[in-house]
Amino acid sequence: MAASEKIWGGASKIYTTKRGAYNKIVDSDNSNKFSRQIDAFHTAVAVAIRIGITNSTEYNENREELANMYSIDPDGILWALISSLHYEASGDERFKQLMNYADYGIQRLSEEFDIYGNIQSAIDAILKKK
Repeated sequence: MAASEKIWGGASKIYTTKRGAYNKIVDSDNSNKFSRQIDAFHTAVAVAIRIGITNSTEYNENREELANMYSIDPDGILWALISSLHYEASGDERFKQLMNYADYGIQRLSEEFDIYGNIQSAIDAILKKK
C-alpha cells in the first residue's frame, strides 16, 4: 500500500449481497444464532479465510449496506490480517476482498445453519469439512 493510500481505500461502510443470510442467523433473542450482526460478519470472514477462498469470488457491485467500517474493524485487526494475505493489493482491493470473504462465509454459515439449526454446530461442520 502506498503511503498516501487510505486504509480500506477510504471506505466508511461495509456492504453485502447476502442480507438474507445475515437475517437468518442473527437474532439477539435466540441462543442458537449470533446475537449481533458484527459477530456474524467476523465469523464469516474467519470461516472464509480458514477454508481458503482467497481469490475465488468475484466482487459484485449490487450490495446492501451492512454496517459502518469503524464498528467492523475499530482496532485495525482485520486490516492487518487482510493486508498480510493480500500484501500487493491496494486498500480498495483489500476492502473488496474483505466483503467477498464475508459474503462467502455468511453464505456457508447460513447453509449449514439450515441443516443443524444451531450456529455453533454450523461452524463445527464447516471446519470439519476443511
